Amino acid sequence: VLHRDGWTVHGLLLPGFGPQLESLPARRASDWAGAVSEKLAELQAQHRPVLLVGYSLGGALALQAAASHRPDGLVLLSPFWQIDHILWRMLPVLKFIFPSVKPFKLLKLDFNDPNTRAGIENFMPGADLDDPAVQQAVRDFRLPVGLFDQIRAAGQDGYRAAAHVQTPTLIIQGTHDDLVRASTTRRLLARLQCAADYVEVPAKHDLPDSANGAWTRIEHSLIAFASRLLAETRGEASIPAPAPTQVEGQA
Repeated sequence: VLHRDGWTVHGLLLPGFGPQLESLPARRASDWAGAVSEKLAELQAQHRPVLLVGYSLGGALALQAAASHRPDGLVLLSPFWQIDHILWRMLPVLKFIFPSVKPFKLLKLDFNDPNTRAGIENFMPGADLDDPAVQQAVRDFRLPVGLFDQIRAAGQDGYRAAAHVQTPTLIIQGTHDDLVRASTTRRLLARLQCAADYVEVPAKHDLPDSANGAWTRIEHSLIAFASRLLAETRGEASIPAPAPTQVEGQA
């Protein structure tokens, strides 16, 4: 969307993901945050304005980078910083009691379901999901609990950094999101010390997916914010900010 609107765009692959998946268990929150900050600084040396966009875990990392490097604008999509569950808060201890888990063992995987296959292929590109041996390997795939603790740590670091962000910010949050809940994002919003636009849309956690029913509103909010940022950077007349979103039954 941003590239089509005339922006130069760089999509960062975080350390340990994609073809580096085998190294993911050894990665730490500082690896991910450092990669985002390094790339942001590189882009700031070449471009202006620079708009930093973070989705989910990327939102926590973007907050840290924005606090230290002050990009011209910040967009957060369903920004993760914590999960409201007692087990999540116990991860620093649980990682020593239960060193690893089989995440796919907890799910009833249907390898004939296109959505299931697409999700697995994101983590295991090139895997032959029709091979029974591969299917069993997926079910037996282990992740160290310590990895989830690093994700938890990244979220907490992002929450702490939010109080130091001085960049104009747009936050888009799905009201039906069961992973990053709207109530949690509103708490993060209250922590920000900068000017922030907050938009809630009737969507789940799949905000970047153009197939979700709220995509038109998401796209419009993003382009309006980016256009306003560009106009202000160039000293042109500012484009009015979108009106605050009212969600039925909620403030």
